[in-house]
Amino acid sequence: MKKSILIGGLFMAFLGQAQNVDENRVSVSYIQLPINVINKAVKVYEVDINRSFEQANEDSLSRYQIELESAASIYEAELAQWKAQCEAMERDYLSRMAAWEKQSQTASTSGAPPSSPPLAPVYPAHPVQQEVELPQLHNDLDENMVNNGVDLKGFDKGSGGAIITVDMYPISQFKVNEKKVVKDGVTTYEYFASYKLPIGLKVEDPSQGVVLQTIIGNSVQQHNMKSYASKYDFQLWWMDNADQFWMDFEKVVRRKAVNQLNTELNEKSGFPVKSKTIEIYTVKRYKDHNYSDLVNAYTLATQGYQKVSNTRDRSEAHAKLNEAIAAWKNILTESNLSDNKSRINDKVTALLQCNIAQAYIWMSEFDQAEVYINLAKNCGIGKFERIARALAGSLAERKQRWNAYFE
Repeated sequence: MKKSILIGGLFMAFLGQAQNVDENRVSVSYIQLPINVINKAVKVYEVDINRSFEQANEDSLSRYQIELESAASIYEAELAQWKAQCEAMERDYLSRMAAWEKQSQTASTSGAPPSSPPLAPVYPAHPVQQEVELPQLHNDLDENMVNNGVDLKGFDKGSGGAIITVDMYPISQFKVNEKKVVKDGVTTYEYFASYKLPIGLKVEDPSQGVVLQTIIGNSVQQHNMKSYASKYDFQLWWMDNADQFWMDFEKVVRRKAVNQLNTELNEKSGFPVKSKTIEIYTVKRYKDHNYSDLVNAYTLATQGYQKVSNTRDRSEAHAKLNEAIAAWKNILTESNLSDNKSRINDKVTALLQCNIAQAYIWMSEFDQAEVYINLAKNCGIGKFERIARALAGSLAERKQRWNAYFE
């Protein structure tokens, strides 16, 4: 019991001595660099549209025609067989009627009672040609929707530059799905359509040829529909609205596909302006220690981060960020990892290393950033080791884009 009290007391004493870290959140706007780089001399692009779904329409119509011809051929054979069977039955009936009539005449002259006539034949049902359902054809593509939906950031629309080819494929694996939901004793039926709608993307520039080529959306996706109190209500609605639903559905999922394509296009070859929330760490005043120098460095850093989005190379942010780094490095000269009560103890040392690493990443000084990330990774403080690992992931992605565009 005394041992437990002693450990608890030591833990509380440690908490009482620990500096309180301020996690100052800052939103940084920046121009994301491309991975699949269009020649830097190219400033404009135009959109070309392929309609691969038209081939699917032709294939569907060809299959429909084959099925029609097959159904007609089967019907003609069944009809000929029916006619032959009916004719044979008719002949047999007439032969029996002739025999009966002759027998009746003989009986009449001899005074014998007449016999009953033969029963009329029951003919088989007339064959019916099998109905062939019309295929669900794709409607024409709205070119304005595609042209307006493709927006390559950092470029203007115009001829003579990059060519972005959008290839709209057919919708496949379409299926309406039902889900029965019972909540608080009330049953509802939820419906959604599952489908696949791939869309092809190709980016070419005059000097390099194909820069990017991929297919997006080549997996099963979901389109939510209405809910109904009875599944029979849905079936009634579907009888009256299936065709209109398809037209509306097709427009919606095509627009969604173009949006997905535009996102991928800008992720790989555009210069979209993005925003990221980062944390700059400072320390509150603690006992006799003053941390106003960390606050001053934080101010310099925020001034630098505000200029990150001004240029693609972020050079306008360098001056202030370098001032912040110099201030943080100067504070690090006081680092005393062995004394937890010192102003710049192990925790404050680690947060400074994370601040410096992050600033170097934004300046694209990746080797310098890696030095401070590795220091923080091995600081022995779980919080800042995790932050350092996250910074390492950010560094890898930024370095890939930087090298793709500038080297």
